[in-house]
Amino acid sequence: MSDNVIVGAIAQPEPGHRLAELYADKPVQRILCYTDSVRDVQLNNVAAFGVGLLRDLTERNAPFHTDFRLDLVQRHGNGHASDKLTAELLGKYDQVWFFGIQPCDLPEQDQPENELTGPEVAALRAWMDAGGGVLVTGDHSNPKPPGADPALDELLNLGRAIAHRVPRAGELRVWEGLPDSSIEFSHNTHQPDDRGSDINNPIPMDADHHPQQLILKRYLPSGRPHSLFSGKRGPITVFPDHMHEGQLRIPDSYPAEVWPSGPFGQPKPEIVARGTDKRNGSVYGVVSTYDGHAAGVGRIVADSTWHHYFNINLFGFLTEPAVAAKLGEYYVNLALWLAPPRARQQARARMLWWLVNHPVVRMAFGNPAADVGRTALGLLASVTNPATAHDLAWPLPTATDLPAELALGGQLVAYWQELNSTADTVPSPAELIDRGLRAAAEEHAAKLRESLARTENLSESIESGLRLTAS
Repeated sequence: MSDNVIVGAIAQPEPGHRLAELYADKPVQRILCYTDSVRDVQLNNVAAFGVGLLRDLTERNAPFHTDFRLDLVQRHGNGHASDKLTAELLGKYDQVWFFGIQPCDLPEQDQPENELTGPEVAALRAWMDAGGGVLVTGDHSNPKPPGADPALDELLNLGRAIAHRVPRAGELRVWEGLPDSSIEFSHNTHQPDDRGSDINNPIPMDADHHPQQLILKRYLPSGRPHSLFSGKRGPITVFPDHMHEGQLRIPDSYPAEVWPSGPFGQPKPEIVARGTDKRNGSVYGVVSTYDGHAAGVGRIVADSTWHHYFNINLFGFLTEPAVAAKLGEYYVNLALWLAPPRARQQARARMLWWLVNHPVVRMAFGNPAADVGRTALGLLASVTNPATAHDLAWPLPTATDLPAELALGGQLVAYWQELNSTADTVPSPAELIDRGLRAAAEEHAAKLRESLARTENLSESIESGLRLTAS
């Protein structure tokens, strides 16, 4: 059964209806792929370094509650630094995915602004502080080109020019020094094929249908991976491979002026997926995340290489639909996770509206809130992954002991009560979510207090019972 059959038509109130404010239009996530290589990085399905397959897998696998649109902007598309990052350009997008090639400024080669300028960094900082999401990538290092700043390392990372000054995100990758592209000092995640191909060669290894297997961080108590790698049919453990990836970095310190704090503390980046070097068994970070939403700023994902997104590393999976489907899920998860809070709230409101109007859930109303939530979670399992469902049940950036079925059920009951109300005023989706979570929290606390009351004198009861059985 397809997701469209399960989702069905989403009921929309008539314009001017008292419930019209609760209906949420499907948000569209606008994603800017930003590059500095006019020749290599193209928005098509043919070029080796193209991102056409990435675009197709992301847009075609969009869930029922959010759509995606990927655009590509070339920094030097109309001449050197002709298309810089400005507040106006950034204002058109919710996310920026950096796919840079150039290593540094090269004034002697008439390339003085390969790197982001001060005004660009300032515009990015303001945009990111307002919730804009960033994917930052690069690749291995190459020898420093002639004319580069003598103070720079002799090895410079591909992609360094447009990424190393991105606020916060630039600190999450190694931009100078090793690893390089040599066999001795590279990071090789190529999965060996069944023909005995040399894993140190890009072809056929990059373009084959054998993905690398990831080692995922798991979170207690559920044991689930990070939301990026949560799939409808289990964790996403497959990823494109490459013979010389770059390296992630976790900062040594977190000054407050760079890494802000929020009501739940100071969020810090973490590595959530690792890969294995197939030559020596070494383990490297592949993907890291920074949940800026917990501090009121944008989220960040850092990746060891843009080869995880380019056509050349995706071509082989066109004949492996199961792998392609999992990669499509990852790209969708990436776009959803990086979405600004306002877009995530709109998507959440749309999902709640769909659930409260779905025949399966409507039949559960009148039962306890936890039963309503359990019914909704079962329905969600057919159309989304566990992480998205959990995010719907508990939208706050902190852990909770509140059962997911009760948290979600409380919100749906609040919606249902409003759908059956005749009051002149209608709360906003945020107000209903707040009302539902508070009701769920109080119900859970009442049950805990009742359980505590039953067990307070348990020691005395045990002692009395043991005396009785011994007599």
